[in-house]
Amino acid sequence: MAIQLTRNLGQMEGACSPITVKLSWQERQRSRLAVMLDNGEPAAIVLPRGEPLQEGDLLSTEDGQQVRVERATEEILEIRAKTSFELMQLVYHLANRHAPAMLTNDAIYIEPDPVLADLVCHLGGIVKTVHRPFEPERGAYHGIHHHDHHQGELEDEDRDFGNIGEALSRAAHAR
Repeated sequence: MAIQLTRNLGQMEGACSPITVKLSWQERQRSRLAVMLDNGEPAAIVLPRGEPLQEGDLLSTEDGQQVRVERATEEILEIRAKTSFELMQLVYHLANRHAPAMLTNDAIYIEPDPVLADLVCHLGGIVKTVHRPFEPERGAYHGIHHHDHHQGELEDEDRDFGNIGEALSRAAHAR
């Protein structure tokens, strides 16, 4: 029977779990997930909805067994340009399409998307497939709360509507 990881203890200074689970960026966005731990044991992540998992988070069972979250290596697109200004232009166009992006001084990394890859090439960018952990930039309002809530607790309106704005935006740009 799989263990159930029901609590996210977050980033605990000095805490170290010998058991880890490697998760892709998409998997770290989910609060309900069946996983295989690095020791070969199956587990179920069953957490309150709302907060994505971060590398280094400690997940816990009801009886205190802990598992540390690590970023998995993923296939992603590396985007480069001839000049820093051209790279900045590519960031602008990708942001305009709401593409989650990981930024470095000399490259942009996005999830595989042939339409966006074609766009980047059309704009003079250089695209290649690479394998590395993916940690895109967080939104400007990440971590800003307008009301006092306990971690993982959602307002009724949030619970009723979920992330409908984000879903509608993605659906509109997918056409």
